[in-house]
Amino acid sequence: ESLDSRPQLRDLLKMKNGFARHRLLPFVSVSLCASLQMGSLRPPHTMSSCRCARVMAVEPAHLGCTSIVGAPAALANASAWTQLVPVAAKGRASGLVSTALLHSLRRSTWYLHEYGHFVAIQRAVDVAASAHRGQLRKNGDPFITHPIETAIILAELKMDIDTIAAGLLHDTVEDTPLTLTDLQTMFGSSVSAIVQGDSKTTKLEWSRESLAALDPVERRELNHRSMLLAMGADWRVVVVKLADRLHNMRTLQFMPRHKQVAIARETIEIFVPLARRVGIEQFEYELLSLAVDYLFPQELKGLFGLKLLGHWARVQFWGVLDDFLLRDTVLSELDVQAQLSSHRRRWETHRNYWAAACAR
Repeated sequence: ESLDSRPQLRDLLKMKNGFARHRLLPFVSVSLCASLQMGSLRPPHTMSSCRCARVMAVEPAHLGCTSIVGAPAALANASAWTQLVPVAAKGRASGLVSTALLHSLRRSTWYLHEYGHFVAIQRAVDVAASAHRGQLRKNGDPFITHPIETAIILAELKMDIDTIAAGLLHDTVEDTPLTLTDLQTMFGSSVSAIVQGDSKTTKLEWSRESLAALDPVERRELNHRSMLLAMGADWRVVVVKLADRLHNMRTLQFMPRHKQVAIARETIEIFVPLARRVGIEQFEYELLSLAVDYLFPQELKGLFGLKLLGHWARVQFWGVLDDFLLRDTVLSELDVQAQLSSHRRRWETHRNYWAAACAR
């Protein structure tokens, strides 16, 4: 409800001194910001004079300049945009994606609407939905639900427009006829670079004959090497990959048992340490909890509990990522381990920015 319709709150905000202002006003401000985070499309117009609205009205400078702002996805009119989109990605998402899911994405990205990025987000959804048309996940849902859920996870972290668009498009180069050149033409170089970093290099750069000759362990190490190289260059690649893995872990129950174990083990070996290294604790703990749930039989979970088994799994797989970073010649020469550690400062700056915005 607007502040104008609540005279008690309006009078409270006008108070200069006293118990009410110093003790209650912080809770009023935080509750208003929390209500925005929980689903408002944008800050209500009555909040334009509030201190927290003024903080949020300034685009985070620590994220740098986003390339999508100057790309056709944000600037082209409807007719020009139609001519730019490849045939494989022409169409609208409205008939391919559930209304509830689109509404959830729109609510979670409210903080970007103030900067005029809604058109770019909608066009990214349209391209992804059209490119993945006809593809299904193991549970029978349209495949586009996965990229949209990934983008919603990223929006919960208040990531920038390039990262949200990359989350929506991160599987298009691997699984559809779209190419990195197509993405760069439509959404800019930053989005295509993040998508490239999150794509398996064996699918992008190797022929089927070459892939068939590769040992599964060699193929896995090649994919990990290219992923970690891209992550060292841009911290947003790490965040998109972690969000992608988190949603896959949330829906892992539909995979065969042997794949559940393999994916859960890889999660504890590679992705949990990555989340810990960058400092995204909510990803670290949820990934660990989900992986442990699939790794151990029900009898052990009932006897020891997930928390104790999680500690045991950490110790059991401790150092697998560090060992790979040091053992691989390319990663060691480029000092990717130090680059990944430096991303922690970028994440902390980003987290502190939004914590201050909500607190004020």
